[in-house]
Amino acid sequence: IVVIGASGEAGALAFAFFVNDLCGGTLSPMTRKFAATAAILVATVLNLMPTKASGWTAAALTVVKIALVAGIGLAAFALANGSWAHFELSGAGGLCEEVSESARGGTAGFGAAMIGALWAYNGWSGAGIMGGEVKDPGRTLPRAPIGGTFIIIVLYLLINTAYFYVLTPLEIANVKADGSVAREAVVRFLGPGAAGIMACALMLSSYGTIHVGSLWAPRLPYALARDGLLPRFLAHVSPRGVPIAAVWVCGALAGAFVFSGEFDLITDIYVFILWVFYGLTCASLFVLRRKYPDAPRPFRVWGYPVVPILFLLVTAFLIVNTLMATPGRAMAGLGLIAIGLPVYWYYAPRARPMNELDWFGDRNERAGS
Repeated sequence: IVVIGASGEAGALAFAFFVNDLCGGTLSPMTRKFAATAAILVATVLNLMPTKASGWTAAALTVVKIALVAGIGLAAFALANGSWAHFELSGAGGLCEEVSESARGGTAGFGAAMIGALWAYNGWSGAGIMGGEVKDPGRTLPRAPIGGTFIIIVLYLLINTAYFYVLTPLEIANVKADGSVAREAVVRFLGPGAAGIMACALMLSSYGTIHVGSLWAPRLPYALARDGLLPRFLAHVSPRGVPIAAVWVCGALAGAFVFSGEFDLITDIYVFILWVFYGLTCASLFVLRRKYPDAPRPFRVWGYPVVPILFLLVTAFLIVNTLMATPGRAMAGLGLIAIGLPVYWYYAPRARPMNELDWFGDRNERAGS
C-alpha cells in the first residue's frame, strides 16, 4: 500500500508543477505540495462514485490526454522552426538537475533513463488489478494492456521526437527539475502567450493520471484484505460496490508522500520497486507450472519459456543497474519493500487457504454492481 501511495503522489507532483507554471513560477515549494494534496483529495472523493462512473471519467480524461500529446507532437512538426540536425547533437554538457553523475551516460545512464521512461508505461498493470470489475475479462484484459501499450509507444515516440526537433539536446538537458520540456517546446513555436494554455492542458493531463491511479490502486489492498493478508476493514465495500476504506487509505498515503520528495526521486523509487515485483511475478510462472502441472490455465504465456526468460533478464538488468547507478534511490526502494515484510509475516498465517478463495463469485458480484 505504501508503494501505491507513491504512485498517486508522483502524478500529483506533476500536477503541481503545471500549477506553478500557470502562476508564472511564483509558488513556493510548500504551496505546490498543498496543490498536489488538493488534487489527490479531489480524485479520492470522485473515486467514491460507482466504478462505472469513475471509469467513464477516467476514459474521458484519457481521451483528452491522448489528444493533448498527439496535438503537441503534430503541431511541433507543422509550426516550429525546428531542425532534424538536433538529433546529431549531444546534451552531455547540460545541467541535468537532480541526475547523479553516475547516471548521465553509457550503459548506466541508459538503464537509469529506462527507469524514468517506464513510468509512462506503467498503466498496463492497472488493467489486471481492475479485472474483478471488468465485464468479459477473458477478452478485455489481454486486449487492454497490449493495445494500451502500443498507443503509448506511438505517443511516446511522437512527443519525444517533437521535443528534439524543436529543442536541442542541450536545451532539454538544461530544463530545470521543476520545469517542463513540453512547455519550453510549445512556447518556442507558439510564443509566450501559449504558456498559460499549455499549463492548463498539462494540469488536466496530470490530473487524469491521478484519477486513474486512484481508481485502480485501492483494488489491490482490498483484494489482499479480503484474502486475509491485510486488516479486514480494507475489504469493506460500499452499497455502490466501491472499496471505500481502501480508497481513503490509498488517498491518505498519496497525500503523505507528497511531502517526502520530488517527482523524479519518487518515480524512480516507485518504478524500481514495481520491477522487483514484476520480476518475482514472472519467476512465479516457472514455480507454479512445476508445482501445479495439472492446474487449469485459461490464459497461457505466449512464447513460454523464452519470453519469460527474456523478461527476467531485462528486469535483472534494470534492478542491478539502478543499484549501481543510483544506489540511494534503489536502497530507498528496498527499504519500502522491507517495511511490508513484518506485515506479511504477521498476516500470512491468518490468510485463507488458496482452495477456499471464492475468486470468481466475489468478483463477478462486484462487477455486476
